[in-house]
Amino acid sequence: MIRSRLFSAGLLPLFILWFVWSTGLAGATAPTDSQGTKRALLIGINKYKAVPKLQGSLNDIETMRHVLVTRWGFPEGNIAILTDEQATRANMLAAFEQLAQRAGPQDMVYIHYSGHGSQVEDLSGDEADDHLDETLISQDGRSGDVRDITDDELDAIFSTMRAKSAFIVLDSCHSGTATRSLDIRTRSIPPDTRLDLYKTAEAAKPRTRAIVPVVASRYVLMTGAASHQEALDGPVEGRYHGFFTYSLSKSLSQAGPGASPREILAGVERELKRIQTHFGRASMPEPQLEAPPDLLEKSLFSPSATIPQGGSTTHPARLPWLEVRPTDGGLVTLIQGQLLGAGPGSTWAIYPPGEMKFSPGRAVAVVTVTQITGQDSVAKPHQPHVTIQPGSRAVALLPSPPGEKVPLRILPMPTEQRKHIEEVLTRNLNNIELVGTDKPARFLVDTEAKNLRLLAADGLHILATFPLDNDRWGAGLAVTVSRSANASELLTLDNPSSQIKIHARVITAASRRPAVGNRGIAVVAADTQPARYRIRRSGDPRTQRNSLQLEIRATADSYLTIVDVDSEGGMNLLFPNQYQQTNFYPDGRILANKTVKIPDSLQAGNKAGFYWDYSPPKGTDTIRVFSSTDLHTAQLFRQQIQSFQGTTRPSGNQTATRSVSAVLKTLREELTTRGIITVADATSHVPDQSAADLPSPNPEVPFAAPPSTESALIQNTSGGDVVPIPSANAPDWTATTVTVIISD
Repeated sequence: MIRSRLFSAGLLPLFILWFVWSTGLAGATAPTDSQGTKRALLIGINKYKAVPKLQGSLNDIETMRHVLVTRWGFPEGNIAILTDEQATRANMLAAFEQLAQRAGPQDMVYIHYSGHGSQVEDLSGDEADDHLDETLISQDGRSGDVRDITDDELDAIFSTMRAKSAFIVLDSCHSGTATRSLDIRTRSIPPDTRLDLYKTAEAAKPRTRAIVPVVASRYVLMTGAASHQEALDGPVEGRYHGFFTYSLSKSLSQAGPGASPREILAGVERELKRIQTHFGRASMPEPQLEAPPDLLEKSLFSPSATIPQGGSTTHPARLPWLEVRPTDGGLVTLIQGQLLGAGPGSTWAIYPPGEMKFSPGRAVAVVTVTQITGQDSVAKPHQPHVTIQPGSRAVALLPSPPGEKVPLRILPMPTEQRKHIEEVLTRNLNNIELVGTDKPARFLVDTEAKNLRLLAADGLHILATFPLDNDRWGAGLAVTVSRSANASELLTLDNPSSQIKIHARVITAASRRPAVGNRGIAVVAADTQPARYRIRRSGDPRTQRNSLQLEIRATADSYLTIVDVDSEGGMNLLFPNQYQQTNFYPDGRILANKTVKIPDSLQAGNKAGFYWDYSPPKGTDTIRVFSSTDLHTAQLFRQQIQSFQGTTRPSGNQTATRSVSAVLKTLREELTTRGIITVADATSHVPDQSAADLPSPNPEVPFAAPPSTESALIQNTSGGDVVPIPSANAPDWTATTVTVIISD
């Protein structure tokens, strides 16, 4: 008998995505709905009875529920939720079994677990590689005689399920790694050594062929990291989450209706890189995708799976959304705004009630969140006197900017030493806030022997080490913190509602081809590790080890803008540039779905007319690639970046970062107007579109003029309300990030 493991052989998965493609198994129960429906089971545990608590699991469940309902059309009545004390071993197993029995052959099933994972010695002999079973820990796990839930038990339950598709997410890890941080924690517990409990359970199992094991070729498996990497739980956008679940929620929020497992994986990878940059981590766990090769490109949530409910068809919205309620004083409340990251400073586009497409340029208003009240977010419209109907829908336009101060925590050390370190830090950095255990920290500081160490927020990764024999370490630490702050500022220039997808990679990091194992299963690893370069010295030959070359592809005709934050916090416009040949992608324009190389070659006499050679300083660079469908938006990026290029490096005894925040704030304000109106350009800078094809401009708006709050709105003569000017060619933009480490 062929035996398939829920937890793949050869891996100790930290996070599991299991997608079943078969239409059913012999001997399974009858369907409850011949037409099919969408069902979900969500389990999250923060407060464990006998093991350390977590902080982000319940937020994971709330956010995923909201994404499933508003983005993917899951009926709220079909979503079962178990949290904390509800999630006992008995209740979890009963919920799994009930869902498996109820799911019919046309149903779509989603299961999500956020909590601790662990291991126990394999007693059934089916784990040849490491002789360990992977486990989930229930809320009452490790107390009394309560066993973990093993992968064998889950395998037996899910093998009876004959749903058309089952997407299972387990956000936990099994490596047993611990962090030193109060903010970022791992979701793992050391292996259970109470083997007698498991031996008794194994002996009591009925020996029967009634259960048909899951066949490997029926599912797609995505692991959030390798066995030696940790599943992290920490603060993101003002709330604690599992970093993987948070990244998955973003990927599912922005994915198209026919997105494949590979595309979902790419979205998770992009978001993990953003979190990596924000926390100054040298690396992040690497999600992995395991599936039969022919399933890698198939739709994960099939676009044909529109599920009839009560005689009507539910069509998923293009984006997850928040319900809007007008309040006094011209403000609005975004109901449960915290579920989608509606923190202070974030910007949202408001659409009419019932909107599903959320097309750029069709918003009735743009609002910015000013405060949080419980789970709700209070926001102020950018346009005065705008009328927003109750039940309107809000979608994210720009995420919250980082705070003005970078939170840093000094770990326990002798009082006198601590006072001296605090004095040096405040003398060298004007943008840090020393925080205690009551606030999340982005960096940690400790000492070891005669050195000071700057640590990532989890306390596991050393970012820099400085000798304490003099106070010059303050300037070095200031450079590292400044670079992280500037890079984080740049990453807030993001457009979650974009219809464009962009992919960028460093050409030296060759694409990983799927490796097909002996079960015919392909394994694709996401690449969250930064590319590595060496400084090019005078006379050195130019190679892919010392000269940057990017490969870029966008899903729409668009204009590229490439910006670099170097290891000292300096910000530079890489492309377009003054050395560029006039016929090398003029204005940075590229065509949809065409892969381009910039520069085109590292050989002498290339078509680009320039190279990106690496010179000092060494360290970490963050490269942000912007893609916009109109030239005006691209010019906004370029002009603002050029206005402070090179002005953010250390100055005197302190590192100045104010110019970055100020200029990017201006740029954010400019970009928010793009959600309201399209500005036509008489010179036809929309790729592949002539001026004759453009809609006639509204007489209230100057043709090709920059947008503004005043020109973007007209008065409705019937009611006097401010309304947007509709357009079929609204500008759109998106961005992605590449991280590079430079050494001598």
